[in-house]
Amino acid sequence: MLSSALNPDRATLNFLNAYSEQVRNAGEKLQKDGAVTQIFGNHLYIQGRVETRVGVFRTSLRLQGNRWFGSCSAEDERVAGACLIATMVERMYRGANMPESPNELNEVPLSDLLEEKLNRDLDDRESDYVTKLEKRYRRFAIEQEIHDHDLVRLNPRWEITGYEALELWPTPPRNILEFWNYIAYAFTKKRIQYPEFMNVVTDLEKVQKRISEWEREKEVGTWYERIQSVNERPPQPPRHPLYMRLVSTINEARFEYRFEAKEDWIAIRERGQLDAILAEFLNGALKCDPQTDILLNVLRDYAERQDTVILDLDDEAACRVMNILFHQPALKGYLVNLDECYFKVVREPLKWICIDDPIVPDCYGLQLVTAAGVHVTHSVRQLPGQVELYQSDETVFPGPPRWLESTEVEPRYSIPKTVIDSLDGVEFLRKIGATLPPSMEERVIDIEMKPTFSMKIVRGLTSADTEHVLLEVNAQDDPGRRRERLGKDDWELIEQHPVKDHTLLRFIRDYLYPIPGLLEEMNFTYDTQMEAFKSRITKQFPEKFAEWAKAIPETINVEMDENLKSLLADPVAAAIRFEVVNQEIDWFDLRVVIDVEGVTLTKEQIRSLVSARGGYVRMDDGRWMRLEIKLDDAQRDAVTKLGLDPFDLSGETHRMHALQLADPRAAEVFDPKAWQRIKERTAEIKIDVKPDVPSTLQATLRPYQIEGFHFLAYLAENGFGGILADDMGLGKTIQSITYMLWLREDYARRNKQGRKKVVIPPVLIVCPKSVLDVWASETEKFAPGVRVMVIRNKEQADVENILANYDMVVINYAQLRVCGEQINAIKWLTVILDEGQQIKNPDSKAAKAAREINAYNRLVLSGTPIENRLLDMWSLMAFAMPGVLGSRAYFKKRFDKRKDSQSQNRLAARLKPFLLRRTKQQVAKDLPPRTEEEVYAKMEGIQRQLYKAELRRIQKALLGVDSDESVKKNSFAILQGLMRLRQICCHPGLVDPKYAKEDSAKLTALFYLLDQLREEGHKVLVFSQFVSMLEIIKGKLEENNHPYNYLTGQTKDRKAEIEKFQTTKEPSVFLLSLKAGGAGLNLTSASYVILYDPWWNPAVESQAIDRTHRIGQKNKVIAYRLLTRDSVEEKIRVLQHQKNQLVTNVLGDEGFASSLDLNDLQFILAHGGEDNDDDVVVDV
Repeated sequence: MLSSALNPDRATLNFLNAYSEQVRNAGEKLQKDGAVTQIFGNHLYIQGRVETRVGVFRTSLRLQGNRWFGSCSAEDERVAGACLIATMVERMYRGANMPESPNELNEVPLSDLLEEKLNRDLDDRESDYVTKLEKRYRRFAIEQEIHDHDLVRLNPRWEITGYEALELWPTPPRNILEFWNYIAYAFTKKRIQYPEFMNVVTDLEKVQKRISEWEREKEVGTWYERIQSVNERPPQPPRHPLYMRLVSTINEARFEYRFEAKEDWIAIRERGQLDAILAEFLNGALKCDPQTDILLNVLRDYAERQDTVILDLDDEAACRVMNILFHQPALKGYLVNLDECYFKVVREPLKWICIDDPIVPDCYGLQLVTAAGVHVTHSVRQLPGQVELYQSDETVFPGPPRWLESTEVEPRYSIPKTVIDSLDGVEFLRKIGATLPPSMEERVIDIEMKPTFSMKIVRGLTSADTEHVLLEVNAQDDPGRRRERLGKDDWELIEQHPVKDHTLLRFIRDYLYPIPGLLEEMNFTYDTQMEAFKSRITKQFPEKFAEWAKAIPETINVEMDENLKSLLADPVAAAIRFEVVNQEIDWFDLRVVIDVEGVTLTKEQIRSLVSARGGYVRMDDGRWMRLEIKLDDAQRDAVTKLGLDPFDLSGETHRMHALQLADPRAAEVFDPKAWQRIKERTAEIKIDVKPDVPSTLQATLRPYQIEGFHFLAYLAENGFGGILADDMGLGKTIQSITYMLWLREDYARRNKQGRKKVVIPPVLIVCPKSVLDVWASETEKFAPGVRVMVIRNKEQADVENILANYDMVVINYAQLRVCGEQINAIKWLTVILDEGQQIKNPDSKAAKAAREINAYNRLVLSGTPIENRLLDMWSLMAFAMPGVLGSRAYFKKRFDKRKDSQSQNRLAARLKPFLLRRTKQQVAKDLPPRTEEEVYAKMEGIQRQLYKAELRRIQKALLGVDSDESVKKNSFAILQGLMRLRQICCHPGLVDPKYAKEDSAKLTALFYLLDQLREEGHKVLVFSQFVSMLEIIKGKLEENNHPYNYLTGQTKDRKAEIEKFQTTKEPSVFLLSLKAGGAGLNLTSASYVILYDPWWNPAVESQAIDRTHRIGQKNKVIAYRLLTRDSVEEKIRVLQHQKNQLVTNVLGDEGFASSLDLNDLQFILAHGGEDNDDDVVVDV
């Protein structure tokens, strides 16, 4: 019984009393037991949520007038009534304390909870966000649905993909906090950020676990349904055969079928029969032979188009179907007549003959006969098609063209003599292939009509400056008795001479039929005023007209004016030679000279013809002319090797270095005296420069690296600058260090004066900031005697200090601009631009600063095939070897592959003496099957601060660990701490999502590698044990619009991802989790592997590298292991080398932790170089 203290009003009492006592008691018990888990509203409208033993139900109560109306989601009336009673009683108990919205948590508003957790008030922006969230939840609580447009109001980056309700949770959230956590999880999955202040009420791990369980349950349920469906499916009946045939008369054809070979045939007379057969066929219940399959498909198509299953042969469409069937050799034996005999398809055609009719006076008889001349005596059915067929009762013949409207053909027709005894009658007989009547044979003379094209150029048809070709098309016979002209729509008779003695002239017009198509090819249109066809003369006209005119059939007589004839004339022949107009010590100024044969032309005309590169040029007199430079194979090869353009008649000279002219084949295009001067100078150049590798180099070079060092020595020996553009991973750095050591030795040897010590100028290295200190660490490793200085700010660029104390200075491109005055005050032994494509823009400050450096030698390093980007190349060579590619204007004019497809080949020839590029494939024999390199990155900023704070926390937590036994006892805590340090090394966002946008040194190093490899066109595998790290990398790839594939343990269609990566021809990245992608995959289309974070066990990493280094891999594999300098990663790597059992045993995280002793732990967690801000940043 309700407490009297509730004091319900009359409307409430009426509502309660409307239910039976049993239902009221059940409802009151639900309310008393706390089943009403949510209620909100006002005095007019109430929403509730009631959790019962049989389910969770939504209730609503609405006051209209003096009466309450209720609704409940429960289907059972008694359950619905009890839930409504419980909701009403809860409303009464709550009274004025009932919330107006569902946004409270245990009577505490969400905003209050947030302020309590944050220990501060919400600002206006935060309060507005909470208000938006509360509105969304209020709508959900009422409608039990959420849509894209709801989430857009919480973050505009959410994409609206439809208007259907979203499925974001396994069960509807019970309160606003659950509601928010599901939305936050949905945002995170789509890489959409939510406000940071909401983190205090967000538990994404809990939500992820709940959703994973839900998805797993759904997947299990789906499989149960599939299995049950298969198990309950009745057994499939065995397939039975279907046979079909076609029975035809000359009037109609019917399809027949049977299921057994001995059964009687059943005619298909109605559409329903066909539909029943097709239904069985589509269900796989019928087994058809190929012939039946053809007949069934033909019948199905015909029935759909004609809405009948019987072929009425009075219908042309039915006859065309019969033509198709009789042309199928496989259907022999399946097409029968009424006597069930197979139709005989013969090759000898029927034909018409025209004879004097002995029966009907004043008529000719048109008689159908066989190839043997036997008269056909009965009607036949014509079956139209590409090849006409004629069907009789037993035989099918090929035959003459169709000329009757009906498909039924009588064997004989009588035609009045006056109809046949005319030009039209004679032409009709010729068209249907009929012979002439004997009485007409002597009177009919066949005459061929021969066409003529008359063409000339006219000006001013459409405007004063336009020109058109005007074409008249005429036709006449040889004696000239008939002349016709082609008009807009058809041929028009111009002249016809009278014929004597009843002679009939039959004009053969076969040569006239192709002419309209020919005119369309040249876009001729008819001009009614000129009574001729016209085509406008455009820039493309000469080549198009010449090609078209040459293809005009010989049966057409062509007349054209002299200007048009010039388009068909042979090109003017010319010879080429090069003159040396000026010479300096190593440089020759060349000029192209063209000698024209057989015609006198001005210099301007020759220049125009040469500039056209073999194309047509309009002369002043209106004629066209083109030039053909005659070069034999030897001369053409010589010009190509020189990198010169034989069509360059600009009058400018080409400054060429003697080495660029050193090829003996160049003698083919020089006069003897000039060639002798060139040969004398090139003989003085030292080409075969092969010094020994310096003994001070602490490394063993591979054969191709020795060749690279020899190339650099050859450049220096001759005072050249150049470019080393080897593929990434082939060791440009070690080759450069070898070159630097040799330069120092060579300088000391050349400048030695008695016992006085030679002061060797320092070497300058310029590189991107991301690899600023690679030279310091690599030089320390391979040339420990060289003193290296890394300039990080202008204050360090002290000229006196550099000259007194350092052998090598390393500076980035930004500092090069800032420290230009100090850098230029030193004459460097050599300057090396690492990643030289940084100066590809000649107008950039970096490029200008680089060109101002004063050095004895200059070298550019680049791992990208820069010679493919022609207009970038000038800037690099303007630094390395000024003048070798001419001025910038000269270069842009002559080396633009958009205008000249051969410019790239010419540029390659010019660069050959100064550029060396080897791809990984070219030096494969010198490479080990698998190369592994360690790449170090150094943390800065927030990442560095987080790491140091976490390290101090772990050190403090492990203060009591003082023995090996204590280490083992605390192995789990140790492992957890090490894991957090390793995550920070990867990216700060892995330990706290609020740092997702912060910089990561390792991520920067990764994309530095990926950018280079993409430029070179390579595919790359990137492994990480952290799926969340792969998500960050994936997001950055998407931002840069770079292609990638993605494979983790959650990937459903693994095969599709692998197939996409293996088959794409474009450079691409495959992101793989170390566990999901570490085994069972064959990814041989990639030859580069990057291990983003180190695994405890090198054997697991090796297995990942083996995904690409395995049978089927044609390329050498290069693997990069990314490590963070001065971190647990670096120290664990040291321990891995020391603890050989880790290499041979397969250990997991726990195995590694259990193998650590106290000394190992102290080594890993000790403060080292991490507090030194001047350490090396990245080693590549």
